[in-house]
Amino acid sequence: MQAAERAALSNAARLAPTCVALWAKNGSPSQPISQWRPSILVGGDFLSLPLPARPGRAGHARGDGDDGKEGEPHDGSSMWGQRFGGAPDRGGRAAAKRRLDASAAMDRRWAIPYRRRMTRTLFTHPGQALRLGIVMGLVAGGWAPNASDADAAEQPNVVLILVDDQGYYDLGCYGATEVRTPRIDALAGQGLRLTDYYAAAPICSPSRAGLLTGCYPRRVGNATWVHRPDSPSGLHPDERTLAELFHENGYATACVGKWHLGFHEPFLPRNQGFDHYYGLLHNLDRYEAVHFEEAGGVPLLRNGEVVARPADPATLTRLYTDEAIDWIERRTAERDGQPFFLYLPHTMLHNPLGVGEAFRGRSGWGEYGDAIEELDHHTGRLLDALDRLGIADETVVVFTSDNGRGPGRTPEQPIRGRKLSTLEGGIRVPAIVRGPGVPAGRTSDAVIHAMDWYPTLATLAGIEVPADRVIDGRDVSPLLLGESDAVPAAAASEALNGRVPLRRRWEPSAEWAADVPRNQYLDAFFYHGSQGALAAVRWRDWKLTLHPAPQLFNLRTDPGETEPVRDGEVLRKLRGMAVLFQEEMRLDARPAGRVEVRPADAGARLPRSLTDDLHVERDVTYVRRGDRTLEMDLFRPKDAWGARPAIVCVHGGGWANGSRANHAPLAQALAARGYVTATISYRLSGEAPFPAAIHDCKAAVRFLRANAGRYGIDPDRIGAIGLSAGGHLAALLATSGEDGELAGADGLAGHSDAIQVAVAMGAQTDLLSERVAAVSADEKRGGIWRQFLGGSQAEARGRYRLASPLERLDADDPPVLFITGERDDPSTRADRFRARAAELGIETDLVVLDGAPHPFLGRQGWFDEAVDAADQFFRRAFDEPDGPTEATRPRSPHSPSSSAELPE
Repeated sequence: MQAAERAALSNAARLAPTCVALWAKNGSPSQPISQWRPSILVGGDFLSLPLPARPGRAGHARGDGDDGKEGEPHDGSSMWGQRFGGAPDRGGRAAAKRRLDASAAMDRRWAIPYRRRMTRTLFTHPGQALRLGIVMGLVAGGWAPNASDADAAEQPNVVLILVDDQGYYDLGCYGATEVRTPRIDALAGQGLRLTDYYAAAPICSPSRAGLLTGCYPRRVGNATWVHRPDSPSGLHPDERTLAELFHENGYATACVGKWHLGFHEPFLPRNQGFDHYYGLLHNLDRYEAVHFEEAGGVPLLRNGEVVARPADPATLTRLYTDEAIDWIERRTAERDGQPFFLYLPHTMLHNPLGVGEAFRGRSGWGEYGDAIEELDHHTGRLLDALDRLGIADETVVVFTSDNGRGPGRTPEQPIRGRKLSTLEGGIRVPAIVRGPGVPAGRTSDAVIHAMDWYPTLATLAGIEVPADRVIDGRDVSPLLLGESDAVPAAAASEALNGRVPLRRRWEPSAEWAADVPRNQYLDAFFYHGSQGALAAVRWRDWKLTLHPAPQLFNLRTDPGETEPVRDGEVLRKLRGMAVLFQEEMRLDARPAGRVEVRPADAGARLPRSLTDDLHVERDVTYVRRGDRTLEMDLFRPKDAWGARPAIVCVHGGGWANGSRANHAPLAQALAARGYVTATISYRLSGEAPFPAAIHDCKAAVRFLRANAGRYGIDPDRIGAIGLSAGGHLAALLATSGEDGELAGADGLAGHSDAIQVAVAMGAQTDLLSERVAAVSADEKRGGIWRQFLGGSQAEARGRYRLASPLERLDADDPPVLFITGERDDPSTRADRFRARAAELGIETDLVVLDGAPHPFLGRQGWFDEAVDAADQFFRRAFDEPDGPTEATRPRSPHSPSSSAELPE
């Protein structure tokens, strides 16, 4: 501050008994707040003060061009620069929390989030419209800005609530009539409800990666499926999460709930910016239940210590809320106003559902509705705690979901699609925000996505996002604060982090430069499926789906995506966006974190020399199901001659989880022994119940037969192998060849779906057994059965019969080998199936792996034993010698003269 200005301020303090910092502006009240000037009210007159530089950008004048480049540095002679001796640190990683100078705090663009000194009262004065911005001090003898005032400026708390698998329409304020959600509805009424908000992905782990990093999951290497307990990958430690950003700027941080971003030490919450962690690192589905069975179940943890085992899903919503409230109370009491960031990712509403006793049967919408009402109740408890502690008006609260769940249920709810899909119902979710400066009772249809929270919450906390990496999210704070009805273009944004998206690569080729302006590209949202592939693009009201063929929809008039429209100009623009995005990700994507896991029990590994000797063709579409495509990855030995036997590898996961990547090592190991192998994706039970999965397995067999010439396959020698649910499907393939009831429709009906041999590992083959009856009816363990087959055995006995390999056995069925672990359930030894097969003259065999549990492929020794046994059985069934002896090499899979046959 210049000497004359300091003197004037000092004189004003002596003249006025009470001194309040005000915004004074001339002209219309609609004039942007960015053009208001700070003034001091002195005896009815206004003393105008110089406008300070924006925090974190002092010494860098903003360029006015639309190319988004910053202007040349200036000499730092602004009020901010003089106060601190030049431009502040732009890295943003200093451990000490930045405090805004009291004089600089007058700039409402970044001062609005600061607590206890803000109102939104409008004053009038002759010739001027005035708004009270931030009360700088009430003094009896005078006031002047100084460092102690700067220290008093406090940042808002942030509570980010993430529900698991909540559908778009499944709250009262979004149209649900089956449940009562008064507390969440009230939260929406107190803030802003977003109608066109998108999760980062339609599945758990990628969605969380996008939310916490502000980046598309592909950019941070976490785009595909979910992390499992035995996965070596996770969120890279070099990524800066929201928690790290807040922690580095003086916040206390906690994660309470489901993590799901990696389970080895470098990936754990307390190594990703959180001071405190309580919750489940994993899901609670069948895969995790089996993995942790020996240890006593999936553990509930607090900072690395086991609190309970096994975790009870019926208690988690309450326990998470208890922990969150307790942590907030302790922070409030112990830290003398230190702001906090609480990330509360609930395990509910993911299957298996769990509901507290007090909420069971309350909703009239089954267990799912009961779980929603329990979530509403405990969300209310958390909000009440903020009120009781006197910090509600100092706290930003965000409520949203990690992905969608299902379609609408009435004509007024037109959105279609389920979790895992990129139809709107799979990825568009509820989102509500309340906080300081956020006007109440508003609804916005602006297209907002999960990555936007990163720069936006940083701005609300007065934190500049460090410039050392690319962030995809946009600063939407002007929209939240009611300053704009739309998200300002990055190049023109005055928000603290408004220009962050300009870091993204922008090198359009001449083919697209005229059709895709940069500001439009940065405002587009790019949908990715559960396997990480780009599936669609949205810009404004337009959505272009890319598979199986480009189709354009107007979501404003057709949110159900039922009527494709023709608009060549828009279609070309969105196609160009997709092309540019793919190139951006190809060049700029960063890796996932990976650890080397090599104790004996840590998982199977194949020698690099072995995998290098395989031809690989990935992401081969083998069937189309409406707007859904299913893919396979193919492996073939490079030195194999002639047409080779083929093996379809069917992954497990309780019919509800897993991906074809799970069986890639198995497929590669068998391919190295002379087979063509294919790992396949199939529709999981959460997307489509039985018989969808077996329809897809049969479609994969027909596809390989139809394209035997292209892939060098002997169409008369095709087998199948799978573990757990995949083992069941492999056995069902063996016993349902040419069965019209289970054939499905895929346009390749002229090709047989019969296989010549099957290896079923850890498989259930008698679905009418008393064991299955008991398990399917069990509230906790039977969820996967009820989801897959539409009820318990007692409720859907006909469907259980249809899906039971034992019930379908006949004399024409092929040989079946069963492999199981010594410690797996005895039912996986298929005693009744093998006895009945012997009566029919069908060859079967059983291999029991010493000491092995159900998921035995995770240990190298058991993996090798299983592959050896399967290889020997396949060779015997295929009448295959020890090595390939044919004299001719097949056409290369990449030959331009070959083409895969796929029905339209």
